[in-house]
Amino acid sequence: MADLHKYQLGQRVRLVRTSRFSATANGPYEVTRQLPLEDSGFRYRVKSSSEQYERVVGEEELERAV
Repeated sequence: MADLHKYQLGQRVRLVRTSRFSATANGPYEVTRQLPLEDSGFRYRVKSSSEQYERVVGEEELERAV
């Protein structure tokens, strides 16, 4: 089956600004893992170099970093 993830491992992304992400690092995040398809869609583990931990976010909560 073809990979349907929009973002690839190592790709730089930004979090779409919502109230859920009001206290997050501003810089880009790196996709560290693609998670399996769920009812709500694809999810990813992402990591910012300015945070010590990874975040799990939905595909709709990300955009490509420029």
